[in-house]
Amino acid sequence: MAILCNFSFFTYNKATFMRNYSLHFLVFFIAITVKENALAQTTPLKWAPEQTMKMKNISAVRPSPNGKKVLYTVREAVMTDERSEYINQIFLCNSDGSNTVQLTRGDKNSSNPRWSPDGKWIAYTSSKDGKNNLYLLPVDGGESEKLTDTKTSIGEFYFSADGSMIAYLMQDAPGEAEEKNKKGKADWYFMDEDIKQSRLYVLSIHDKDSSGKYVPKKLTAEYYNVNAFSWSPDGKTIAYSYGKSPEVNDNVYSDIATVELATAKSTIIANSKAGETNPLFSPDGKFIAYACTEDLMKWAGPVHVNIFSVADKKTTRLAATPDQSGNLIGWTADSKALLCSEGKKTLTAVYKLSLDGKEVNEWSIGIKDLLGIATLNTTASEIGFVLQNTAHPGEAYISSTANFEPVKISGINDSIAVKFLPKTEIVRWKSFDGTEIEGLLTYPVNYQAGQKVPMILNVHGGPAGVFTQNCVVSNGGTYPIAAWAEMGYAVLRPNPRGSDGYGTSFRMANERDWGGADFKDLMTGVDYVIKMGVADPDKLGVAGWSYGGFMSSWIVGHTDRFKAASIGAPVVDLTFQNLTDDIAGFLPSYMNNEPWADWAVYNEHSPLRFVQNVKTPVQLQHGEADLRVPFSQGIMFYHALKRRGIPVRMLALPRQPHGPTEPKMLLKVQQTNVEWFNKYLGTKQGF
Repeated sequence: MAILCNFSFFTYNKATFMRNYSLHFLVFFIAITVKENALAQTTPLKWAPEQTMKMKNISAVRPSPNGKKVLYTVREAVMTDERSEYINQIFLCNSDGSNTVQLTRGDKNSSNPRWSPDGKWIAYTSSKDGKNNLYLLPVDGGESEKLTDTKTSIGEFYFSADGSMIAYLMQDAPGEAEEKNKKGKADWYFMDEDIKQSRLYVLSIHDKDSSGKYVPKKLTAEYYNVNAFSWSPDGKTIAYSYGKSPEVNDNVYSDIATVELATAKSTIIANSKAGETNPLFSPDGKFIAYACTEDLMKWAGPVHVNIFSVADKKTTRLAATPDQSGNLIGWTADSKALLCSEGKKTLTAVYKLSLDGKEVNEWSIGIKDLLGIATLNTTASEIGFVLQNTAHPGEAYISSTANFEPVKISGINDSIAVKFLPKTEIVRWKSFDGTEIEGLLTYPVNYQAGQKVPMILNVHGGPAGVFTQNCVVSNGGTYPIAAWAEMGYAVLRPNPRGSDGYGTSFRMANERDWGGADFKDLMTGVDYVIKMGVADPDKLGVAGWSYGGFMSSWIVGHTDRFKAASIGAPVVDLTFQNLTDDIAGFLPSYMNNEPWADWAVYNEHSPLRFVQNVKTPVQLQHGEADLRVPFSQGIMFYHALKRRGIPVRMLALPRQPHGPTEPKMLLKVQQTNVEWFNKYLGTKQGF
């Protein structure tokens, strides 16, 4: 699982937990409908960052157990003098999209709605009282009831099959002594000791204590971090995966156990050297499916689906999916197959894997749009998801699981539906060794054939990220593709070797070769667009975040062809990165060794070792709270360039982790990316 990812328009498909803990920032699916033939009929909308940040997007789609109604959540940015955050609200509609009702309101976040098995209740989490707590709402009308009163935050949760209980994850809260020490500034600590773990709890929605409060029961007292779980159909057992601590690296190497509700006794069922995660009980209770890496775990390596038999305790492996990076969605109702999604070049496919291990069939066959955030209902009769493409932002859809027949149920931005977006097409070229490389080329608005225009090379993160056919306009993402296109730029987004969606061999083809063949894939892509007559070779820019930041830093140290670079959260010193980040196994997996066992390979692939060659003006952008690629990586490159007299500036982002999470910070990142390239590539168009 590769997790140095670009906070931009790309998708990273791996096992569910691995995605949750990757530095791949979640791609939000923007919901705008664009009418056919709008290109020829409307005046262009100025897709300035200030405008796109006002857009809304779909963040969850949850069909009811009987498939007659659907819950979905809508996410938007709140930016006032005193606030800068994203909030979600919950909506309910019929399965044909009619009779839409907004269920939650206010200025606080309400998200992750889930149906009770009888369809009469909706549980969800909300920060309306400060902390993120669990609430219960009757579908037929009435007020929400608060179920928990946490000092930390409620994580994932699920109803039991009979609807009488809800199990949920919650992190340990600080004790009284810790709070006192913090207040008294005596809050020193020892690294990796007394860690606050995420634990599994359960409560009955029918039982309260004498004060009228629900009483949760802790199910996992063991000193480890629970990251995913699944109820057994009889409600007596829960299967869960866990890591040694909340640290990302520890949870990549997860194990799996079951816990009995009556006794809170846990039994380990999978604890090999592989990463084992996301357990799912079959509807008949006979099997537990889970995602599993190879025993010698490679972060970019294959992920398979394993089946644990509850009766005989034996484990089998199902047939491999084409990309071997599957994300488990759920079981079919008859317990004879599983649905799994993964990247298929620039799209996503859903596959059906037979329990006997003999068949893998594409369920979403014929799909032409990008499918995301797929969720099965509790009866496995319906599946909810988002569909979008480069010119049509995402909307909520549902389909029967019998056949892939999407029905659109949302239209949250229909008021601007006639506004058009720039043309984007898939392009393919041969790299230096004959390998075919694919990418997305976005043309300037109103581009005329034969025009040579400035072009920005946008490099994705990962390195096992992938640029997919997301809509090019968004209220998320550091790189404003549509704005650049409106200003007269072409934008090339390649998927070089190392990218997801093209098979395991391709995804692992950059081991011990960061900045080698992948760099040549990018340069031959630029050459190809120049040969097409689109890109002006004298007006080229490059941009990328995380691994894309690594590659952008590498590029400016190895060629002078780019007139400007915008580099986000770059890895510039591989040894320093490995010894300070939160994914200790990541670089040793790619370099096939620890840094002290092979100093040479870490040095040879560090962009900082080539900083003396840089002539290109560089803009750096980095979050001060970045644990994935520590802030010091950007600072090193900044100081080296500044001391050499190279034009450089660095945008520091207070409180931000690996990619901006606050809309004002994201807006500033997008604005400075517009300004930087306008300064050095010299387009006359602007906002």
